[in-house]
Amino acid sequence: MQWLGKAVRARRGLLRRGRSGWADGLLRRQRHGEGEWVLHEAGWLSRLPADFRMAWLARAKPLTVLRDEIIYRKGDEGRCLYGVVSGAIPITIGPPLLTPRLINIMSPGTWFGVGPLLREGGRKMEFRAAEPSRLLRVSGADIDRIAAQFADTQRHIGALAMYGHDLASRVASELLIPSSSRRIAAVIICIAAPDPVDGRVGAAGVFVTQSQLAEMANVSRNLANAALRDFREVGWVDSCYNRLRPTDRAALAAFAYADE
Repeated sequence: MQWLGKAVRARRGLLRRGRSGWADGLLRRQRHGEGEWVLHEAGWLSRLPADFRMAWLARAKPLTVLRDEIIYRKGDEGRCLYGVVSGAIPITIGPPLLTPRLINIMSPGTWFGVGPLLREGGRKMEFRAAEPSRLLRVSGADIDRIAAQFADTQRHIGALAMYGHDLASRVASELLIPSSSRRIAAVIICIAAPDPVDGRVGAAGVFVTQSQLAEMANVSRNLANAALRDFREVGWVDSCYNRLRPTDRAALAAFAYADE
């Protein structure tokens, strides 16, 4: 960690000259979202055959949610799937006997809600919008109609469930990173700089508070704030008004996943 401290000191003062322009630009513009094309280019649906994608989106209904508006709660019934077109949707889970915790923030291109399509019972997670967001919703009845047209529908739904499994495995693995700073860096990559085939975060960055970042990395808010300050000063991230934007993903990843 000594080299990170040296880099912080070397960069001190440089970002003070450069960050204000980005912050002012962010204040001047509205984030309009990615547009529905993102669902063709990123995430679960983008990996499926074109005819299936078109049939799926033809039955999707637009849904706009406000900041903090709940999409569904743990225990709710429903067989519909949701796709994120713009905005950010945090994932909160509440395992038995444990307090519900924020584990990830979904970006445009992501689909969610698959659980009740594959098993009995209600929802196991809670989803609410971190900021004003646009979604597409495909109802259970429409999924049944698509399944009658495409024999591989159930297999495609299973692939979405596996994507969720892979994400959960990644979250669990990254929580085992011993260094709190590296753990925070790994969370930032996951929520703000995902692989483009998995999701697309807009140019303004992801909407996340310092408390949320601390919760996802399982650290105190003070540790999260200190790590963000260090990452800003070496030029790896920028942040402004609860927006977080990696500016050097490669360097951040090299730090996050380096051997101890």
